[in-house]
Amino acid sequence: MYKVLLVDDEPYAIEGLQLLINWEKYGFEIRGVCANGEEAIRMIQQDQPDLVVTDIRMPVMNGLELVEEARRLEHESVLFVITSGYSDFNYARQAIRLGVSNYLTKPVDSTEAEEMLERLRLHLQEREKQERIREHAKVQKIKAYLSTLIRDKQNISEQEISEIVPHLNKSHWTYLRITFQGDIQEACSVAEQTAGGTTCCYVLDRTRDALGLVWGEEEPSRSEASEAIKAFTQRLLNNMQNNGCEDIHIAVGLMTSNLEHLSESFHSAQEVGRYLFFNQERLLFAEDIELEKWQFDPETMSEVDRITDLLENGSVDELSSSIRDVFELFLQMKAAPEIVHIFSTHIMFRGLSLCKELGGEPNVLMNESASRILEKSHRNIEEVAGNLEHFCLQCKSELAILRERQVGGIQAKVAEYVQTYYRETFTIQELAERFYVNPVHLGQSFLRKYGKGVIEVVHDLRMEEAKRLLQETNQTSSAIAEQVGYRSYQHFLRHFEKRTAMKPLEYRQKFTT
Repeated sequence: MYKVLLVDDEPYAIEGLQLLINWEKYGFEIRGVCANGEEAIRMIQQDQPDLVVTDIRMPVMNGLELVEEARRLEHESVLFVITSGYSDFNYARQAIRLGVSNYLTKPVDSTEAEEMLERLRLHLQEREKQERIREHAKVQKIKAYLSTLIRDKQNISEQEISEIVPHLNKSHWTYLRITFQGDIQEACSVAEQTAGGTTCCYVLDRTRDALGLVWGEEEPSRSEASEAIKAFTQRLLNNMQNNGCEDIHIAVGLMTSNLEHLSESFHSAQEVGRYLFFNQERLLFAEDIELEKWQFDPETMSEVDRITDLLENGSVDELSSSIRDVFELFLQMKAAPEIVHIFSTHIMFRGLSLCKELGGEPNVLMNESASRILEKSHRNIEEVAGNLEHFCLQCKSELAILRERQVGGIQAKVAEYVQTYYRETFTIQELAERFYVNPVHLGQSFLRKYGKGVIEVVHDLRMEEAKRLLQETNQTSSAIAEQVGYRSYQHFLRHFEKRTAMKPLEYRQKFTT
C-alpha cells in the first residue's frame, strides 16, 4: 500500500477526504493527518509518505510553501496534490513551478479524485519498476567490480572506481565460500535475507552446489566486526539448514579493512575450503587456523595403476582395503583436494573404459555412482573415499557380469577352434591369449558350459578320429597316433585304452571283422 498524508486546517475537509474517497481500492493507505505545513514537514521526514494531499491556504505554512520546503529538503520522490476552493492563476503557476501537476477542487468530487488516484498509482508503479531496474543494474555493476577486484584488479578503470566505490562504504570486508546440497536460488535468497539491511552481501560465484559471498560490515573496531561476521555465518548456517539445504560447509576468509585487498580474503577462503575437505567441521574461519603448505605431488597418481589392477583382477576385500589405504595416505601427506579429485576421476574413467571395452554401457555406471565423484569433488575426503569405493565395487561387479557374458559367447568359438585344430598342440594359456580372456576363467567357464575341460575335449576328438582311421585304413597305430596329434605313442595308447578299454589292434580286429 502507498502511504498518504492529508494536510488541511479544516477538520471537515480532512474528514471528507477520508470518507468520500476509496483509498484502499487504488492501493493507498492514509497514514497521517496534519493541520498545517510545518507539522506536515515533520511527518514527511519521519514517515516518508508516497503522496501528500494538501490544501493551499493554511496558517503557519501554506500548501505551496510546504511543497517548496519539501523539495528544499530533497524529498523529491513525494507526490503532491493541491486542494483548493480558489481558481487563482498565480497559485497554479507557482504549483507548476514546484512540480505539482494534480489538483482537486473543493468540494472534492469522489469520481474525479479516484480517477486521479488511478493515474497516480500507475505513475508510482512505473517509478518502482524503473527503480528496480536501476537497482538491479547497480547491483550487477557492483558484483562485476568485486569479481574483477578479486581476480584481476588490473583491469579496473578509474571510472568504475569512481562509480562503484561510493556504494561500498563499509569498513570491513570478508569473502565466504559455501558448499551445500539444495536449491541454489533458495540458498542465494537465504544468504541475502540473512544479511538484512545492516550489511552488504553480494553473491558473486554460483555453481550447482556452491556459492561465494562478499560480506561487508560497518563496525568501529576489527574485533567487533569479527564477532559480527561470526554471528552472521552462524545465522546463515542455521537459516540454510531450516530452508532445505543439507551438507553445508562454510569457509570464511581473512577479514580486510581495505576493499582493494579483497583478493587476499578470497584466496584465504579457498585455503580454508581445503581444510574443510579434511575436517568434520561445518564452519571454519581463516583467522582460527594456521595455514599450511598443501602437497600437489603428482607421484600420488602412481596409485591409480594399482587400484585399476585390483579393479580388474583383485578381490573385493583387496580393492576396498587399497582404496582406504590410499586415502589414509592422502590425509597424512596433506594432499591438496584437487589432487584427490584428479586421482578419483582417473580411476573412475579407467573403470568406465574397462566397462566399455567388454561391451558394457558406461552410462549406467555413470548415472548410478560415477556422477557422485564429480558432484562432490571438493566437499569432504571421507565422502570422496566412500563414493570412489562404491563406484569401484559396482564397477567390479559389472565387469564380472560382462566377462561372464563375453566368455559364454567365446566358449562356442573356442569349441569351434578345438574342433578344427584338435590335431595341433596348444595349451589353455595359448588359447586364452588367442581369444583375449583370462586362462583360469576360460578353463572354468568352458568346463561349466560343456561338462568337460578343453584338453579333455581335445583328447575325445582325437580318439574319435583314431577309431575311424583304425576302422577305415590300414595305417599302423603309431602312424595314426601321430596323425591325430600325439607326439608320444605311449601317450596315445594310454588315452585310447582309457576310453575303449582295448588296445588299438584289438579295436581294429573287433570292428573290421
